[in-house]
Amino acid sequence: MKASTLLLLALVVGLSGCSLITDFTECESDSDCDIGAQCSDGICQGESRVSITEPIVEDTTWTSDNVYVLENLTLVVPPATLTIEPGTKILGRFNTGLASLAGARLVADGTREEPIVFTSDKPVGQRLAGDWAGLAMVGRAPTNRENFNLRITTDEYDTAVGGDDESWNCGTLRYVRVEFGGSEVEGQKALKGVTLAGCGSDTTVDYVQTHLSDDDGFGVFGGSVNLRHIVSTRARDDGVDFDTGWRGTAQFVAVQQDLVGIEALEIENLAEDASASPQTNAQVYNFTLIGGMREGDRQIGIYNKFGGLGTFSHGVVVGHATSSVHIEGPESAVHATDGNIIIKNSMFFDAGSDGEGYFELVDEEEGGFTDYAIYQADETNNLFGVDPGFESDPYDLADPGWVPSVENTAGVEPPPAGFDPTAVFRGAFAPGQVPWTEGWTAYPLK
Repeated sequence: MKASTLLLLALVVGLSGCSLITDFTECESDSDCDIGAQCSDGICQGESRVSITEPIVEDTTWTSDNVYVLENLTLVVPPATLTIEPGTKILGRFNTGLASLAGARLVADGTREEPIVFTSDKPVGQRLAGDWAGLAMVGRAPTNRENFNLRITTDEYDTAVGGDDESWNCGTLRYVRVEFGGSEVEGQKALKGVTLAGCGSDTTVDYVQTHLSDDDGFGVFGGSVNLRHIVSTRARDDGVDFDTGWRGTAQFVAVQQDLVGIEALEIENLAEDASASPQTNAQVYNFTLIGGMREGDRQIGIYNKFGGLGTFSHGVVVGHATSSVHIEGPESAVHATDGNIIIKNSMFFDAGSDGEGYFELVDEEEGGFTDYAIYQADETNNLFGVDPGFESDPYDLADPGWVPSVENTAGVEPPPAGFDPTAVFRGAFAPGQVPWTEGWTAYPLK
């Protein structure tokens, strides 16, 4: 139990809407202290806290010697750039978040040794999914939804998503961890753990983890942003949602689903118009999708719907309660029949109610796809019912075992141009090697 606070000193500083708070609290161990503080000589000592209360309207840097506390939905407004130093911690209160609007830029460039961490403002042990909303970057790359604004509305600033610049640079997320997000903002589910909306190919997203989001882990809406080394653990909805005309690439994608999670990868074009242009065309290589040990009400590995299409190769898909793959609706069924939903060089294990339910079949009269035999043809090089042989337990929520054995996962063809050609293995992790998650990811239970 945390002891009483001895002294609270508040000092208003000359930053827009910021206050600096230094908190001294009695303690017996580090666990008695708030995020970013350590127990020394019976007193919690750590970084000063800066309260963020106003939009960021000019170039600003958040430094690692402070902890920043979001007091509302904080907007980075054009033409400002918010730069966040390696090792910086940002705390979100309930219904708060951070969103960089189109024309502004967010540069959160951490390191393996000093990742940037966005997390709940609640003490360790009391944190839950949905403690705050999440992180978003908005840009002017094309999407296929009209009047698109992520449900963020304000009379003062333009919150529109999308435009006509395919290369639009929303900024950088590198070695960033986002925990306990997914709450509502102003009564609506506006943000995912990490939201990328209308971000173009010059945006950098590499080594980013979302954990215990009360919505999707990642929501990628339109644009052509390329994703590398992304981790979604225990999202309460989809692990990664590709939507609204996304046409980028993703390589080294790791998803561990919570028991209440639904789809590991959800690929859709547009719910209100499945033929809308530009079409979502997901190109995903080297992915590991870990379900909930075939428990839960409904859980799918790869789920295409509302006209979503793409290529999914070099994957490992295990432990999904409903099926490994499901293609829903007439538009996506046509894409699959025409060879525009490609699944190859992948392995599927322990799925469905009997452990062999790799595909979810539907009544043909419903207009769904039924010819899943095309994904079992020899030329796809897919494996079914073969155990990837993880070196440690992949279902361990506190420390998932990501790395498979060399047997059955190595020796596939190199990915095509635009991807890392050395990744000649199934899954997001090289068999027998130290996982690229080492040193910067975390899997706190609370």
